[in-house]
Amino acid sequence: ILSSCAGEKSNIVYDTFMLGFINPNTVIDKTPLNPNYRYLKVSVNNQPALLVLGYTDTPGSNPREIWYSAFKEVIQIENGRLVGTAGLDINWTEVKLQNPPPFSKVLTAPSIRRAYQLKHRYVRIRTLMPGYQVNIRETVVMQALDGTPSDAPKELADPKSNPHIRWVEETVLVASHAKNPSIQPLRAIYAIDSQTDQVIYGKQYLTSDDYVSWLTWPYPKQSTQINQKVSRLDSSELINESPVAMPVAAPLALSINSSLTTSAAVMSDR
Repeated sequence: ILSSCAGEKSNIVYDTFMLGFINPNTVIDKTPLNPNYRYLKVSVNNQPALLVLGYTDTPGSNPREIWYSAFKEVIQIENGRLVGTAGLDINWTEVKLQNPPPFSKVLTAPSIRRAYQLKHRYVRIRTLMPGYQVNIRETVVMQALDGTPSDAPKELADPKSNPHIRWVEETVLVASHAKNPSIQPLRAIYAIDSQTDQVIYGKQYLTSDDYVSWLTWPYPKQSTQINQKVSRLDSSELINESPVAMPVAAPLALSINSSLTTSAAVMSDR
């Protein structure tokens, strides 16, 4: 189902963009954006991409945001947590979160945090691809962090520039007698705006070596983009509007799997 949805919706995004960049981080940081759309700056194992919100689904009681890159990579976010990917080398599918506590509940004073820690946990069920490891059932433990984690993105690394950001860490609980190799102590971190309780940034390890991170983009939010009028991608609008509001005729495609070789080839054809 995920692949079908991705194929239908992401074609719109794919047709809107054209490849042509040398340093994707620099391009993302400097690209003028269309204020009518919502974006994420995503990194997969340090490979950056700019994703646009395709639509919001409601398969359960919580809204699920479906985000697309120019080359059909997909990530799904539910209340700030990663609940699905497609088009990556490693993917999580069929993700179900069983009553995860809100991040705000974990952001308690350090003196009483230990007493609450055992209560802040939930069960996650997922399938790992490739390999089709199905129904991986794991217990996720949440805890607040006293400071900024060492692997925070550059935009959030300085706490003085981000006084309202609070950090929460999640780790898969692995019992000492566990025999299931699919259960690994996978880690996730989240940056929460204490003024709005919104998740600004998240980083989730898919395996012990592979991760996906996402940052609300642009950050900090520009005043010209406060009043965004749409939250889903519409093909009729994209005929006349590009999610990347470039001052040149051909906008940039910012994709996780784009390579310098492909970029150079496309640029030579222009």
